[in-house]
Amino acid sequence: MCTRGCLLRMKCIVDIFNTQINKGDLPLRYKFLLQVLIQCISNRRARYDMEGNGLVGLMVALVLNKPFSISKYIFANIKENMRRTVS
Repeated sequence: MCTRGCLLRMKCIVDIFNTQINKGDLPLRYKFLLQVLIQCISNRRARYDMEGNGLVGLMVALVLNKPFSISKYIFANIKENMRRTVS
């Protein structure tokens, strides 16, 4: 709920109920912040223009100065990468 409210305050021009947020729908300063987070923290290998709720939640937590467990997010991405290689 907090994420959706913050996206509305950021003037996000997309349906905020989607599971993926396109960084092109954000204003320039938030687009740059999301790009830095995608490049540094995300486990993406392609399609750097879309991001899921986890990383968008991290961006919102940084913007609103709220607590967020970055290590939990990174560990979940590591588990997802391991599941991808095994399957």
